[in-house]
Amino acid sequence: MELTEQQIEFIRADIREKGVTLNSLADDIVDHICCFLEAHDGTEFKTAYEEAIRMFGEGGLIRIQETTLSLTLKPTENMKKTMYVTGFIATCLTTTGLLFKIQHWQGASVMLVLGIALLNLAFLPMFFYDRYRKSVAG
Repeated sequence: MELTEQQIEFIRADIREKGVTLNSLADDIVDHICCFLEAHDGTEFKTAYEEAIRMFGEGGLIRIQETTLSLTLKPTENMKKTMYVTGFIATCLTTTGLLFKIQHWQGASVMLVLGIALLNLAFLPMFFYDRYRKSVAG
């Protein structure tokens, strides 16, 4: 079966109507359904499309979206929390180290080195990675 643009747009609109809101996931599902339909020669479009949707199971498209969101958002949330905590600790160490240095108190050098190292080796890489991911995701 060769699909027309109208049929592909119908599939895309129906998937949106069924509750899939992630653009990249919707495009992947449309691609999979189109491949499935093109492999079924001699079958009417509506019949083959209904069979393709049934293959996802009851609530399958929503379940797939929920699974995708849980797999992509959990690590992101954990990384952001870690980034904020390391940024806070690095800032506290650095500013306290500067205060100690100004007052000529013991431990100033250690706090400065630890604060700046934490900032450069932990916080900044996570920060720039997060910004890169946001720019790529659109």
